[in-house]
Order: sequence, then C-alpha cells, then structure tokens
Amino acid sequence: MAQLSKSLPSKQSGAALAVALVLMTVLTTLAVTLMYNSSLDTKMSHAAVTKKVSLDATLGGSDEFIDKAHHNDAIFGGRNPLSSNNDVTGVDLTGKNLRGEADSLIPKPTNCPHFSRSQASDSYIRCNRFEIKVDHQYGKNNQAKSEVVTAVASQVPGDS
Repeated sequence: MAQLSKSLPSKQSGAALAVALVLMTVLTTLAVTLMYNSSLDTKMSHAAVTKKVSLDATLGGSDEFIDKAHHNDAIFGGRNPLSSNNDVTGVDLTGKNLRGEADSLIPKPTNCPHFSRSQASDSYIRCNRFEIKVDHQYGKNNQAKSEVVTAVASQVPGDS
C-alpha cells in the first residue's frame, strides 16, 4: 500500500486572519451607521406625528370654543361671549395645554357677511365679528406651539 504524506507549510503568514478582521471592521461600521440612521428616522417620524396630533387638537379646540360659546358653557360664565362685542381672554379648553381666546374685530354689530342684499334684507340681521385664536403647546418643555386662527360672525340675539 502506498502511503500518503501530508506536507504542512512550515510558515503561515496569517493573511486569512487579517482579511477577516478588516471585513469584520467594515461590517461593524456599516451596522452602527444603519442603526444610527434608523434611530434618526424614528425620531423624525415621531416628531411629525406629534406635530400632526397638535394641529388636530388645535383645530378641535377651535370647534370646541365656538360650540361652548354657542351653548353658554360655564367656562364663559353661563353666557355666550360672542353675542357681545367684548374680547374673551384666554380660557382653558378640554385638551392638555390647549387655550383659546376671542378678539372682537368691530366696535359694534354690523350687517352679517353671509347675506347679500339680493338674498335677504340684512339690515335686520346684525352680527358681531370675532377672531378666535386657539393654541396648543407641545413637545419637550412645551417649546413648540400650534395656533389656529378662525374668523366668525355671530348673530346678535334678538336681531333677525
């Protein structure tokens, strides 16, 4: 029988180890970079969602302000503040960090803007006009703010 002999190199240079270490360093750097980008994307999407939620809360606060004024809510002392020409200072609305106020745009009631002379005799329908501002503070330490400004005309009671 013939005998097989293995000849081992007497000197190994370690090239495979060096290549493997370089490859592992590149892969680790790539993984860390991808993790950082993923974390940044998550923070950015969270900020966009928070901003959208704040805008929705502010729009809802504007509707709430008008509805509560129309129904003589207790936050207005049981009266409709839009039926008089007085400004309404900041009132707290239902949401967290949600405030509203109304500024009278005219000194006395005028013709309502939604009727033209051809549609109705608007000399009998008088309105007060207001600018309603609702703001919502959000974010870290409430440093960001969404604000919605709505102009409304409120018919003066008894005038029709």
